[in-house]
Amino acid sequence: MNDAAINPYDAVAYPGHAFAQTHPARLATIAHFHGLEAASPQRMRVLELGCGRGGNLLPMAAQYPQSDFVGLDLSGSAIAKATIAQQELGLRNIAFHHRDILAVGDELGTFDYILVHGVYSWVPDIVREAILAIFGRLLTPHGIAYVSYNALPGCRLRDLARDVMLYATRDVHEPEERVRVARAALAAFAEASDAETFHGASLRQRLRQLADTPDNVLYHDDLNPGARAFALHEVLDAAQRQGLQFLAEASFPNQFGAAKGPAQAMIASISVDEAVRREQTLDLLIGRAFRETLLCRQEVALKRGIGRGALQPYHLAANTRLAEPGEDARPGVDQFMFDEGVRLSVDLPLGKAALRRLGEAWPASIAFDELVALAVADVGGAAGPEQAQQIGKLEDALLAIFRAGLLDVRLEPPPLTTAISERPLASPVARWQATTAREVTDLRHRMVALDGVIVRKFVCLLDGTRAEARLLADLNAFLDEAHGSGAEVGDLPRRATAEEISVHLRDVARLGLLQA
Repeated sequence: MNDAAINPYDAVAYPGHAFAQTHPARLATIAHFHGLEAASPQRMRVLELGCGRGGNLLPMAAQYPQSDFVGLDLSGSAIAKATIAQQELGLRNIAFHHRDILAVGDELGTFDYILVHGVYSWVPDIVREAILAIFGRLLTPHGIAYVSYNALPGCRLRDLARDVMLYATRDVHEPEERVRVARAALAAFAEASDAETFHGASLRQRLRQLADTPDNVLYHDDLNPGARAFALHEVLDAAQRQGLQFLAEASFPNQFGAAKGPAQAMIASISVDEAVRREQTLDLLIGRAFRETLLCRQEVALKRGIGRGALQPYHLAANTRLAEPGEDARPGVDQFMFDEGVRLSVDLPLGKAALRRLGEAWPASIAFDELVALAVADVGGAAGPEQAQQIGKLEDALLAIFRAGLLDVRLEPPPLTTAISERPLASPVARWQATTAREVTDLRHRMVALDGVIVRKFVCLLDGTRAEARLLADLNAFLDEAHGSGAEVGDLPRRATAEEISVHLRDVARLGLLQA
């Protein structure tokens, strides 16, 4: 079963890294919003089907040493690399197995979280059925299953380009040549098609999207002839036969997504208790092409809807900053910049104070009650009915920001700190990754880029044993060795300064790499 002709993931490795949307702390928070008390990440069992080289599971295992992790994959080469990484990191709470999903029985025990990312749409029907059956058999009573898949109707547009590439490569089997021929064919067909037609515009749009897609992702995601997309209701019908129900999307709570105006009104007219109908309607309105669906057992009684008081149990975080006033600036109104260039105008004094606090704390989280207290202290004023009214408005504002997908909310805050200790400690996984790669996993389970060789080396030095003076000495020793080796050193400086060490520490903290 491990022959490259049978298993294309041995012939062409798929990128292996962390996926923030699969992290159990996030899933537990979403479950809590819906009245489901899921297992705490501090003590849980997690199974990942299709774990690849362990890039998603290893950082979780390092974060939660009292929890148990199991990863399965059909690729023997991927499992071998995952096992080497586990050994190098010294992790004893994780096991990787080279195993077919069809061979998974009850011997693994039950799990609080089962993750299947990037598998469901790309395997035969019998394997899809087996995945859902594993959920049904191995989930604990309050367990959560995560499954991602290409979604309809959005993927119908993607398939227009895929038809071109699959036709062009029908007799091409060597992976690199298959990718080359596919890209060339799509470019030729897109250029030759009529840009004024729906079909021509779709081919051109997909060609632009694939320009930034790595070859190994294109090979597996688009050139797999057996891959197919699913409507939400199809997946849920199959899940129901295994005793499972729809919990939410991992993109929760951005229920309306890209829906605007009349489309948003159409969704809003559907009761929050009809969650599946709302979600399926949204897909049909915006053409969603990918879903990350959470499932739980049917017997769990769920609650729907978000109202005042909903944020109080949680820790909040936002990557935001005060923006420079623009031409449309108005007195008393501040503008805040969020991820991906989203700009938000705020006139509520407590709202402005809360967002400033969140921006200063990022990537750390602040408990809701603490955030309110900090904002009240910043604004000042005597306690009384008027202040209580303003606090209510602040909560409404934070709920609106949360619904827009701009606020990160966690039941348990990520185990990171932005405070620089006497002997700073970076995540052991990030330190290990930085020895060979530019991208590392932060303590929010996201991939972040380290800017250059010096920063990578600096992260490796943050093992909790070095004060700033020692960090400076060891970094300069590294630079001396590099310049004295006779190898090409590019733009590496001759010496680092104490001021640069302080800057690097602040940058590493801002990247979410310092362990609490």
